[in-house]
Amino acid sequence: MSTNRRDFIKLSATTLITTSTLGVFTYGSIHETTSSLTFEKVVPVMCGACGAGCGLLYIERGGRRYLLPNSGHPSPGLCARAASALQMWNHPLRLKRPLKRVESGFVEVDWDTALNEIAAKLKDIVSKYGPESVVITRHDVHSWFLPLFAALIGTPNLIGHEGTCHSASTAARRAVLGASGPPTVDPDYGNVKYLVLLGRVLDAAMGHVRSLAKARERGAKIVVIDPRAPNIAFGAVEWVPIIPGTDAVFLASMAYVIISKKLYDVEFLKFYTNAPMLIKPDGKPLGGKEIGVEADYVVWDNATQALAPLGKAKDPALELTDEVRQRLGGAKTVFELFRERVSKYPPEKASEITGVSAEIITKIAEEFAKNKGVIEDGWYTSRNGNEFDTYRLVLILNALVGNIDKQGGLCFQESAKYPNVCDPVGPDIVTVTGMKIPRPTAKRIDTSKYPLAVSTFNAVYDAILAGENIKALFIVGTAPLQRDTNYQRAVEALKKLELVVAIDIFPHDHVDYAHYILPDLMFLEREEVAVVKWTLHAAIQMSHKALDPPPGVDARHAPWILMEIVRRAFPERAKLVGYDERYADPHAFEEWERQLVEAALKKVADAFKMPLDEIKRQLEEKGFVVLKRKEYGVRPYKTKLGTPTGLVEIYSLTALKYGLDPLPDYRPPLYTPPKAPNEFYLVNGKDQVVSAHFAFTPNARFLADRSVWMNPKDAERLGIRDGDVVELEGIDTGFKAVARVKVTNRVREGVLFTYSFIGGRRSGFINGDFAWLREGVNPQWFATGKIEPVVGSAPTNATVRVRRL
Repeated sequence: MSTNRRDFIKLSATTLITTSTLGVFTYGSIHETTSSLTFEKVVPVMCGACGAGCGLLYIERGGRRYLLPNSGHPSPGLCARAASALQMWNHPLRLKRPLKRVESGFVEVDWDTALNEIAAKLKDIVSKYGPESVVITRHDVHSWFLPLFAALIGTPNLIGHEGTCHSASTAARRAVLGASGPPTVDPDYGNVKYLVLLGRVLDAAMGHVRSLAKARERGAKIVVIDPRAPNIAFGAVEWVPIIPGTDAVFLASMAYVIISKKLYDVEFLKFYTNAPMLIKPDGKPLGGKEIGVEADYVVWDNATQALAPLGKAKDPALELTDEVRQRLGGAKTVFELFRERVSKYPPEKASEITGVSAEIITKIAEEFAKNKGVIEDGWYTSRNGNEFDTYRLVLILNALVGNIDKQGGLCFQESAKYPNVCDPVGPDIVTVTGMKIPRPTAKRIDTSKYPLAVSTFNAVYDAILAGENIKALFIVGTAPLQRDTNYQRAVEALKKLELVVAIDIFPHDHVDYAHYILPDLMFLEREEVAVVKWTLHAAIQMSHKALDPPPGVDARHAPWILMEIVRRAFPERAKLVGYDERYADPHAFEEWERQLVEAALKKVADAFKMPLDEIKRQLEEKGFVVLKRKEYGVRPYKTKLGTPTGLVEIYSLTALKYGLDPLPDYRPPLYTPPKAPNEFYLVNGKDQVVSAHFAFTPNARFLADRSVWMNPKDAERLGIRDGDVVELEGIDTGFKAVARVKVTNRVREGVLFTYSFIGGRRSGFINGDFAWLREGVNPQWFATGKIEPVVGSAPTNATVRVRRL
C-alpha cells in the first residue's frame, strides 16, 4: 500500500502526538527524557477526552503546562485527544455561563435562576406525567453518578450511547461468554502471537498500543480487517479491505477452514464449551426427564456409550455415529450443527460475498489456528446492524482454537469490585452508603423492544414521535446528534419535548434545541475515582483536580448541578441520601460526594483485604492502585461462566430464549446496498485524533480529516480528482450534503469513508472564526435509524449517491 506526501505528513504528526504507534515512539523514550527534570507541579489525572480513561500526569514547569503518560499506570496515555486537553480547557467556544432559551435565541442567566426554573419545570412534568416521562442520556462521563440522579427522580430511563457503540458486541459477550461490556473481556495484547482486529483501530486505550508494541518486537503478527486502512495499517501489519457488512461471512469461512482441516482444539471444545451438547431436531436442547437423565443439557459419553449431563462426561462426543443419532431421535451435537452452518461459506463462496480472495481467507484461518491467535472482541462495533452474529463468531473462533483466558489469549479482566453508586435491592434502590430510595415502578423504555440491549436511545426518539409519555430530557456529557442515527428524526423529536437540559463543555449540535444549557467542568477541573477499564488487572484510579476553570468560565460540576435540581424540585427525596441546603455551595458539595466515594473505597478495601488508608495513599500519590494482577486459566476452567450452561456457548441459549437463531449466521446490513455505478457504501470510524470534544480544538483543524475518502479507481471512473467537491445523497434518507473528496488507496473500491464526530457541525454557537467546524459531513445524516432486533444496535453506515459539483 502506498500513500501520498500529504497523508504521510499528517500521519507522522498523529503518530508523534499519540506517543505510540506500534513502538515507533513509546512512552519509555518520553520517560527517559523527563525523569531527571524538576517540575513545580505534578498531578495524576484520568483522561476524559474519550471513554478509555487513560492515565496521565498534568505537569507545570517553567510557567508552562504539559500532559504526559502516567508511568506505571495500568493503562497510560497519551493520544492526540489528550494532548489537546489544554486547548479544550481555554477554548473560545467553551460554554461559559448558564443559558436559557427565549424567543430571540439564548440569554445568560445566573445559576440560581437556571436551577430554580429547571427544578420547577421538572416538578410540574413529574406531577402531570409521572417520573417515567423523564429521560437521561450520557456517554461514559459521570456514568457512575447518574444512576443516583435517575433513582432520586424515580425514572428508570437512564439510556446511554451504547446502541451506536458496543451494544452488539456486549450482547454477543453475554450470549457466548456470559460477560458484559468491552473491558470485561480483552486480548492479552502484550503476549499475543497473532492478532486480528476486526474494524478495531486501537483508537483509544493507549496502554494497549504500548503493550502491543512489545508483542510486535517479539514477532507478533497483526491483521486488520476493515474497508478502510486505519493508522495502524501503516505499520508492519496485513490490511484486508473487506466489503462493509460481510464480516460474519469472512469469520464463518475461517471457521469452515479450521474445522475442515481439523485445526481446532478438541479438548477445549469437549470440556469448556457446549459443543458436545445435544440438540433435538426442533432446535431445543435434549435433556430432562423425557430421556431419564436428571439434567437440562446432556451429551453422549463415548466412554460409557450412554447419555450424561453436560460437564459430567468422561469423553463427550463432538460427533455422533448414525446409530447413536437414530437412538436419540435425530439429535445432533452443537459442533455438528455449527459445522453445517459454516459449511455454507467455503472460502470460494465467501470470496464472492466479502470481496476477499479465497486464498487470503484460507491463509489467515490457518495462521490464526496454528498460532493460537486472538480476534479482538469489539468496542465501537455498531456499523451495519448485523454485528450480533459477527461478534458471536469472533468469540466462537477464539474458542475453536482454545485460546480463552490463557496468556496471549482472549482473557477475562480481573474485577476491581468497585461498587455501583446504587443498586436495586427488592422494592428499593440502595446506595453505596446504605441509604434507600424507592425503586421506580415503570420499565426502561428501550428494554421491552430490545431486551439484550445495553442501551438503545433511538427507542426514545420513536416514543417521542409516537406521542408516548416522554416529556423531559437531560443530556449529560454526550452529543446525541453526532451519535444517534437519522439526525433529522432526532431533531424532530427534540423539538417536541417540554424540557431539554444540556450539560456540557462545548456547543454540540443538540444544544440549539435545549431549553437550558449548563456549562460542566472538564476532567482537569474535577476529582473522580473510577475503575481502570483497559487492563486485565484489577485496578482503580483517581483523577485529581489540576486546574480551576479559566477566567470567564463559570462552569460547575455536573453531579452538583443534578443534585441541586433534585433538592430544589424534590427536597424530601434529596434528604433520603443526606443531601440538603448545606451542599448548595459547590465546595461543600465536594465533601458530600467524597462520602459516596469513601464508602465505595471501603468496600474495595474489604473485598481485597487491603487497608483503606493504603488504597487512599496510592490513589493520592500515584493516581492508581493495582488490586490484583491478572490470573490466567480461571474461567471457564476453575470457575463457571455466566451463561446458562456455565460454558462457552457456541449454541447460544440466551439467543434461543429471545427468539434469535442460537447459531450465528450472515444477515445483510440494515440499509440498501449500492446498486448503481455512482452509489457507494459510506462507512465511518475513528482514530487517535477523533472524538466529539476534540473536534473543536485547533489541533483538530489540522489533524482531523473532514473529507470523504474515495478509492483512486472509483475517482478515475467518475472523473473526480483529489480535492473536488461532491454532493452526497442518502439512498435511504434522501438527505443531501456536500463534502470534499480525498482520493486515497486507504479505502477499498466501492466504499467511501468519513470520520465520526468530526465533520458537519451545525450549531448556531459556531462563529466565523470556527466556520471550519461546518466542513465535511455527519454520517448520521445518512443513517437509516433501523435497529438490530432484540440486540438494539443501530447501524451508523449507509449508502449514498455521489454527484460531482
